[in-house]
Amino acid sequence: MYPLFESLCVQDGCILNPQWHQARFENAYHKFFGEKAGYNLLDKITVPQQFMTGKVKLKIQYGEKEREIHFNHYKTQQINTIQLVHTTALDYTYKYSKREKLNALFGQRGDCDDVLIVRNGKITDSSYANAVFFDGEQWITPKYPLLEGTCRARLLANGQIKTAVLGVEDLKSFEGLKLINAMRDMDQAIIPIAGIVH
Repeated sequence: MYPLFESLCVQDGCILNPQWHQARFENAYHKFFGEKAGYNLLDKITVPQQFMTGKVKLKIQYGEKEREIHFNHYKTQQINTIQLVHTTALDYTYKYSKREKLNALFGQRGDCDDVLIVRNGKITDSSYANAVFFDGEQWITPKYPLLEGTCRARLLANGQIKTAVLGVEDLKSFEGLKLINAMRDMDQAIIPIAGIVH
């Protein structure tokens, strides 16, 4: 099995924000394998004809020497309710293929659509996306996420969002939130803060 992966959004045949994924791939490769990547993440990848229309998820699983490519049509899941779950020892610094601990936390969602993971008392991410919170004026994302997502990095770089250390007690200061990743940008509906179940 490949130890790491990247998920990219393909919209109407166009791979979106490839430079952000390439940058994360190069960083993760260097940290994980101890050397510079010997290949380009997207080298010689072409979108098959059956995936040239609509929103498509491109998943690239990779190892030290090889990669495996999968395309799948994607439908954005509507998130209405989120269960807070707590953990102390969870490391997901890179997009590891092994997600057993994340999946176990997701399994604690009860009747909710997803979970919001609190690590050592601080808000981090959902099971598969970074969180951004709206206070009525600006968008704030946790300073220490489980994973530094590519959408989060891009929004920080262009000044659309800011970071802050957030605890559970800070949630009442916000009107709502969005869950963002490569497949879910800021053009989605806001989730009311009342949708977070404690």
